[in-house]
Amino acid sequence: MDRIGIDTWADISAESWSSLLLGNGASIAIHKEFAYPTLHSVADAKGLLATTAPIFAKLGTTDFEHVLLACWYAEHVNVALGTPSADISAAYAEVRSALIEAVHSVHPIHADVAADLQRVGTFASAFPTVVSLNYDLTLYWAMLLFNAANGSWFKDAFHHGEFQADWGYLRRPLPPAGGATLVFYPHGSLAMARDYIGDETKISVGAGAAGDLLETITLRWSSRNYVPVFVSEGTSKQKVAAIRRSHYLTNVYEEVLPALGEDLVVYGWSFDERDQHVFDAIAANKPKRMAVSVFTGQPDGDQQAFCHQVLKAAGRSLPATDVTFFDSRSPGCWNNP
Repeated sequence: MDRIGIDTWADISAESWSSLLLGNGASIAIHKEFAYPTLHSVADAKGLLATTAPIFAKLGTTDFEHVLLACWYAEHVNVALGTPSADISAAYAEVRSALIEAVHSVHPIHADVAADLQRVGTFASAFPTVVSLNYDLTLYWAMLLFNAANGSWFKDAFHHGEFQADWGYLRRPLPPAGGATLVFYPHGSLAMARDYIGDETKISVGAGAAGDLLETITLRWSSRNYVPVFVSEGTSKQKVAAIRRSHYLTNVYEEVLPALGEDLVVYGWSFDERDQHVFDAIAANKPKRMAVSVFTGQPDGDQQAFCHQVLKAAGRSLPATDVTFFDSRSPGCWNNP
């Protein structure tokens, strides 16, 4: 195989880039515990799904949101029919508790990553659009910190907890902010929740209370009034099915991903086949250029194998897109000083 060159971020940072797409490697760069295989595997290893593992198996999924919703509907149907089931109520409680404990076991606290968050906010603010395939809170925290110092620069298209489907108007900067970056979560976020009739909301706190956000979210889940809206795992087909259950996720999938512009930076994305649906959505309006980060903390042979994997995947879905590569650990890039 031909050797592929890997630039530094400084080599390409002066160029104009329209969008930034973040994969799991972006979260791992901030907190190593995000390298877990799946939340389900964390919960299973801890013995948190002692009686509900068969429900996951029966539904053919490892996605907590899917199982929680199924238990929730079953519980409400039984109550409506006058035949409440203690077993279903207990199952819902076990799955919900397992999710909360699994999230807490892998998620950092705000104070431990504050320095990274400052750098992430500065880096991401250079892009008109940021899409994160991660559902943890690190990008949300970084947005809060940056906005506290610079005005309402980052916007996630939620107003008073409600998603603004006509989000295009948000691209206009709001003084004193000198610019605007729109942020979207194609796979949802821990901060998004849905009630049992399908209404979706974003759970928020003020910038000064950012460190309390994770606890605020888990308290909301514990109230039994909400389930989280995020696609945690599964095949590409299963992820699309989960996306279609959400008004917000469907809008991002159909309106945002196909409109990322001509110049796309990708950081920390593995280009795994389980995210083929993301590729398919982007391919609706193919970017002219794509710069992809490479983790240089691995052996050179693995770096080259990844580059060739990316070129192969791009060749199938984005055949006319010019692909270059840059070092994910280079200065000024993401959370690097």
